[in-house]
Amino acid sequence: MNHVDKYYWVIDNPKLTIGGGQATIELTPHMVNPDNETIETEDSKQPLNTASHWWVEVQVESENECGSQGWEWCHDWDLDCGGNTAEDAVNNLYELVLDKYGEY
Repeated sequence: MNHVDKYYWVIDNPKLTIGGGQATIELTPHMVNPDNETIETEDSKQPLNTASHWWVEVQVESENECGSQGWEWCHDWDLDCGGNTAEDAVNNLYELVLDKYGEY
């Protein structure tokens, strides 16, 4: 399965939604410090954030998972990941969803 198939496999995963909709993937680019893969404050004349990374967060539909009554969309912290490219990030996300929720 390629990264495009994996993307749609994740958002269409019925284990991530209750009402039959789609999960939401937030895929964002960031410049990070290559030494620790975090965004550093640029206090010096030497730039610290020189590596490009893609970060992923997923919103899943859940019952009472976020602390309120009924169904709601929640950030699944267990699925936070990323990669050097968008393709890597989606592939990493697919593996996390597969490990946590299994096949469907």
